Amino acid sequence: MVEVKMINYSLKGPVSQERQRIRLMAALRESRFPQAILIDGPVGIGKKALAIEIAQALQCSDPNSRPCGHCFGCKMAADAGVTDNWVVPMESKEASARNADDVSAGSTVKTVQDFKQAYITEIFKNPYRIDIFNAATGITVDLIRSMTGAFALKGDRVRVVIIAEADRMNDSAANAFLKTLEEVPPDTYFILTTSSREKMLQTIRSRCLALHLLPLSDEEVKSETIRLLGEDADADAVTDDVVGLAVGSPGKALYYVDHAKAWCELAADFVTLSLSNKYYEIFDKLGEAGIEDAAEANRFLEVLSFLLADLMRKRSGAKLRIPATASLVNLDAFPQVNATALTRALDVVQETMSRVASRRTTPVMLLQSLAIKLFEGYK
Repeated sequence: MVEVKMINYSLKGPVSQERQRIRLMAALRESRFPQAILIDGPVGIGKKALAIEIAQALQCSDPNSRPCGHCFGCKMAADAGVTDNWVVPMESKEASARNADDVSAGSTVKTVQDFKQAYITEIFKNPYRIDIFNAATGITVDLIRSMTGAFALKGDRVRVVIIAEADRMNDSAANAFLKTLEEVPPDTYFILTTSSREKMLQTIRSRCLALHLLPLSDEEVKSETIRLLGEDADADAVTDDVVGLAVGSPGKALYYVDHAKAWCELAADFVTLSLSNKYYEIFDKLGEAGIEDAAEANRFLEVLSFLLADLMRKRSGAKLRIPATASLVNLDAFPQVNATALTRALDVVQETMSRVASRRTTPVMLLQSLAIKLFEGYK
């Protein structure tokens, strides 16, 4: 009897996510890998990075160890120019652009493939990034149909399609994709990533292997963020406050390396000036910050929430998440602000975040209103 040699699969990543990788490697080794998996978890924790590595492992042709990184399949999986391997959210004008097949030779017009390649290139540069896709992007039915239309060109090779931010499929796109999932073509695999699985059709979720990625430890966030910043990066920029705001997400940490100082100082001023009834000074600072869209407003409100929670911890002597920022607020000057006041302030901030997301009122007006209501009754 001829002994069948088992191929070794190796998926690398942080210790905090080791159990999930072990599960995937076992399925690969035993040739029982599902044709559709859904990777979910908080933003910026490496879902796309894992999806790319799985795609390489599935397409790799090395007879001993996969992914090898140098065979044709591995290179195809890591090539941003192979746009058929991806479905990504796009703005409506991008998704409705002309197809490359319909553009004459030598034309400089941007096609839907050009727009898609630009997004994929950014993902490969840094799959942890949390700001590649803006709020206006989505996955349309045309993007799903373009994906299925490419199946006829597959030939006999394994095909892996990564659907990034799968929760951004509109209803028509979700129903079209569901039909594909009901009868997946041979040797075809789908890897979906999402930070909001509850927004996806239950019928899609039920047809995918669920894989929940856990946030990283603070130590892992710091080391991974420094690695992603590169050899010439200033490690001191990854402060305790940056790591605290990241909540286990290197992607968030990368964002806060550039933005934490401004957001944290504004949050501290917002609290102090609100307690001092100096609303016009708050309005001036909000104007200087230039917070105009919903995404920016919610980033600031997220920092403000952290600060209020830390002020509660400070009262109880618990460990702080953003100690440097918390030290900017002197609560001793406002003895009337007790735990109840801070809890209520947190609730008002959460309510404001919901109102910002509804887009019924401009973020600036909502933030101005918040400044007045934040400690109402405790001044």
